[in-house]
Amino acid sequence: MKLNSEFRQKGPRALLPALILVIALVLLFPARSEAYAGPGAGFAVLSSFWTLFVAFLYSAYAFMTWPFRHLIRTLRRRKAYGKAQIKRAVILGFDGMDPELAQRFISEGKLPNLAKLQQQGTFRKLRTTFPAISPVAWSTFMTGVNPGKHNIYDFLARDQNNYLPFLSSA
Repeated sequence: MKLNSEFRQKGPRALLPALILVIALVLLFPARSEAYAGPGAGFAVLSSFWTLFVAFLYSAYAFMTWPFRHLIRTLRRRKAYGKAQIKRAVILGFDGMDPELAQRFISEGKLPNLAKLQQQGTFRKLRTTFPAISPVAWSTFMTGVNPGKHNIYDFLARDQNNYLPFLSSA
């Protein structure tokens, strides 16, 4: 607080000595630099400009058509969620659990809480993925796509450039 009040009293004059020092250093020791800018630099600048230009055009299009898109979306809106019989869903998944063993233990009375959940809700056996290992199965469950789409096949993957492992789900 004290530093802030001192700066308010002195204002920009407090920065004047530092500014004079920087200007003096630039004038006394001018930097000389020479560089060759090949045609690749021009293509890089042009592609960057093109990307920004297209983004600007798309933004203008989205801004101008927003009222119409909103009107169409409002008119076509379905009432499916209002008529849904199930308001909430809880998915309980056990990693590495055999569904046949779970069903047998429920029938024998060894898993009473799962038996109550089964009676009140549903108990379904899910198909697994290929390969049937945890990172592949859970990634497929969470994304809803097959492993060929989410590209997670194990806990670790290797970098193609230096062959070092990295966490595949990150």
